[in-house]
Amino acid sequence: MTVKFLKAALVIAAVFSLASSAFASEASMAINNFAFNAGKIIMAGNSGDFFFSPYSIISAFGMAYAGAAGDTASEIEEALGITQGIHDSLGALTRNLDKSGYVSSANRVWLKEGLKLRNNYTDTLRLNYNSTAKELDIKKKTAESRTEINDWVSAKTNGKINDLLQTLDPDTQMVITNAVYFNAEWKRKFPKSATGKEKFYVEGERAKDVDMMKQRDDFSYSEVDGVKVVMLPYKGYKLSMIVALPSEDNPDAVKSADAETFAKWIDAMEMYDVDLWLPKFKTEKSYELKNVFEALGIKQAFTDDADFSGITGDEPLKADAVIHKTFIDVDEEKTEAAAATAIPMMVGSAMPIQRPFAEFHADHPFMYFIRDNETGTILFMGYQTFR
Repeated sequence: MTVKFLKAALVIAAVFSLASSAFASEASMAINNFAFNAGKIIMAGNSGDFFFSPYSIISAFGMAYAGAAGDTASEIEEALGITQGIHDSLGALTRNLDKSGYVSSANRVWLKEGLKLRNNYTDTLRLNYNSTAKELDIKKKTAESRTEINDWVSAKTNGKINDLLQTLDPDTQMVITNAVYFNAEWKRKFPKSATGKEKFYVEGERAKDVDMMKQRDDFSYSEVDGVKVVMLPYKGYKLSMIVALPSEDNPDAVKSADAETFAKWIDAMEMYDVDLWLPKFKTEKSYELKNVFEALGIKQAFTDDADFSGITGDEPLKADAVIHKTFIDVDEEKTEAAAATAIPMMVGSAMPIQRPFAEFHADHPFMYFIRDNETGTILFMGYQTFR
């Protein structure tokens, strides 16, 4: 069997959506479960900060799954908790995401000259991922092809994700790209005059001086099993950052959380008068996530027994890697974020209300999420330690 490459590069940047709950429920459940399951695996091998986009990754695998068959499809379905309905569900999320005014998204499939995609696969990409295809002479003009793809990704993410494909094999058959960029202002901005240096206490290390943003206002807040949780809404849309702050002596209270725990945090929220401290931070990360998928049970997709025959009949294909790049910048006025995923594949106004008071000082490691409040979908998830 001749070994060929199919590389799927999916780029997703700060993803926020307002999809109908009924249509988006499968995608929302799959994304949220993956967020916590993958997050635990990432944290186990990483003692510092992490930031990734479960939306991006599930979207990437959604496009790959659209061409999976047999045991390979079954393995993906069981590990990610998805069915063929995921394509409609993700499509609804993406279409409404584009209507938000804060998100721009785009998809494109890049093909080796002469590669023929199956009609059903082409229809799924067009109808659910709004994807078009462009042929490239990858074999003879490999460097130029990689540059064109990377330039497209960079343009679609406002220059935040660059050089997504560090290399491009001349035998690559196809590259699937999905790019999304997000930039939104806080509904309640932090006054810049209040920002100042404060100590941030890092686990097992000396405290570090960080730029701490401060404000006191009404926020949705809860405290469940010793974890303080606050919701910071973005301006003009049902999108929020959720920050979960464990007690300093029990950081595992957030590290061990799952989708059910997250739902309890949200369900317990009430309006509080919150004295809020949140550090400014900027994070850029790059991951190879093949081991994450294998740990979750997706193994055959990376072997010579993989069945992606729904993509093309020209060559048998297998997944080779899952490369993920992310960017987030949080300051007094806004959040700007981007993420990219690459999947190389080879054959094989009222009267004042007295609120209860809460102090939320994020001066030690915390977990944070960017969430679509309409569907409950976690678009981004991170853990900030300043290590």
